[in-house]
Amino acid sequence: MLVRRLLARLLDWLLVLVVAWPLVHEPVLVVLCAAVYDALLLRLNTLGKVLTGLRVVGPASGLNLRRALTRTLITTALPGAGAVLVLTGLGWREPALMAGLGWQQPWVVIGEHVAVGSPGWLASLLLVGGFVLLVLSAVESLDLRGTRTWHDRKAGTAVVRLKVAQSQR
Repeated sequence: MLVRRLLARLLDWLLVLVVAWPLVHEPVLVVLCAAVYDALLLRLNTLGKVLTGLRVVGPASGLNLRRALTRTLITTALPGAGAVLVLTGLGWREPALMAGLGWQQPWVVIGEHVAVGSPGWLASLLLVGGFVLLVLSAVESLDLRGTRTWHDRKAGTAVVRLKVAQSQR
């Protein structure tokens, strides 16, 4: 079950990356797109879950907005933020957000050529913070008890194989 879940997540992230990256060229916006994709399709099913035969189910009352947002925050936004922080800490300066912070390599302001200094300790802090978020996301995803990981228990959801979900109806 864990391999199916990880494969479904990877397929969903790849789909969002392939669709969103050419449109926005900004890691923060790609993470936002992934979170919206995940939250909107949580009540139905994401493409990754369909291809791996999985479905997210809630209690008998169904998945309400709070449960969907809690699950999306933990499963998509936190690891996405970690990836963005790691990229930023490694010095990826191409996206518009980094340029807005003045981290783009030599840039021009009103006709002047201004060199931006090294971000120094800030880059290290972002890198470490990003790795911490990614490790926490990995650990919580691996805390599988039956059909529920830590984020499922916090959101009141479970991931089941599609055949099992259909037989419960």
